[in-house]
Amino acid sequence: MTLCRFLTIAAVALPVAAFAQTPGGMAAAPPALHTTPPDAFVYQPAAEVEAMTHRTDGKPQSKIVIDHETYFIEYVTRVINTNAEAHGHWYDYIHVLDGEGSITYGGTQEGGTDSGNGEIRGGKLVGGKLQLLHPGDRLVIPPGMPHIFTATPGHTFTYLIFKHKV
Repeated sequence: MTLCRFLTIAAVALPVAAFAQTPGGMAAAPPALHTTPPDAFVYQPAAEVEAMTHRTDGKPQSKIVIDHETYFIEYVTRVINTNAEAHGHWYDYIHVLDGEGSITYGGTQEGGTDSGNGEIRGGKLVGGKLQLLHPGDRLVIPPGMPHIFTATPGHTFTYLIFKHKV
């Protein structure tokens, strides 16, 4: 069979096969991308953003500013070291905004606890790599990669995180 004849038969046969697989020959409607209503225009001056991301008691602070079924956006400020974590179903896309800190990533997470939905928190990282972080840096943490953020002693460390569920 020549290539031309094969392509002609395929061009006729594939649409007929697809038509035959739907009830009554009608194509099924594609699923909705998400059911959360679209976000309205939002403007927040820098003073408001700083107020929602900084605490005076020295504890980490985070504020989710957009929350949808498959993604959310969060501001985080850290002033102390935190526990190791790994997110089984989430990509973390991070942009460092202010301060100094580091991330230890990879290796294995030992002693963590499953907090539900594939989220492992706590314990320590063994064999991870250390990366110093500065304002303007961008990170991508794939699902399942253990990591821990650390603020440089005496500094705060603020970043914006876009989490995408896979």
